Amino acid sequence: MTGWKNWKIGKKKDQPLAVEDDAPAKSGHNPYLNAREEWLERYGNYIHRASQWRMAAFIALVIACLSVAGNVIQLRQEKITRYFVAVNELGKVAAAKMEGPAGQTPERVIQAEVAAAIENWRTVTVDTELQRRMIASLTAHTAGAAKGVLKQWFDQNNPFEIAKSGKLVNVTIKGLPLPVSQGSYRVEWTETIRNHQGVELTREDYEAIVTVEMLPPPDEATVLKNPGGVWITNLSAGKIIK
Repeated sequence: MTGWKNWKIGKKKDQPLAVEDDAPAKSGHNPYLNAREEWLERYGNYIHRASQWRMAAFIALVIACLSVAGNVIQLRQEKITRYFVAVNELGKVAAAKMEGPAGQTPERVIQAEVAAAIENWRTVTVDTELQRRMIASLTAHTAGAAKGVLKQWFDQNNPFEIAKSGKLVNVTIKGLPLPVSQGSYRVEWTETIRNHQGVELTREDYEAIVTVEMLPPPDEATVLKNPGGVWITNLSAGKIIK
């Protein structure tokens, strides 16, 4: 009996020790899990950042490939020759140079070309060589229906015959041609008719609506004749009735 009691008491004394041994397992302190958590905390951020950098490098590579492809496409496209036109203080063309892609013709160049066309059209001078140059310049700036209008005018008003008859016509542009619509300009001028002695015979005012079209010169020969690329395609003129 004494031995049995001692064994029973001994078991009760050992029981708390067994509970203490099972405590770590019940609270979740697993060496494998602890090692895994420590590994993730230490190296997980590195792996995540490395993945982000790989994605950024891939996106940069795609953008670079698209940029190179775009440059190749642009190089394979057909280029249009650009030309520069220099004008003086009066707005007249002074020089021209072909270079690079095409640009837009300045408004003042168009206005100057329209005014010059009116002067070349209506002026009558005793200098036959100058008269021929004016007609040639006018022809180099006209196309389409304007050619027919000018041909009919010169058939009925031959400037060489008018000069031989003793009359000279001086044209004075009143102001810059003003746009009235897309591609059309209104210009006013005064024609003073004198004899060969310089005596004024008559003075009359006129106006015209001039339609222009912008066509870049295809070659250097056309640049010398029409550097601004301004072509008069139609015109109508009449006397201003006061």
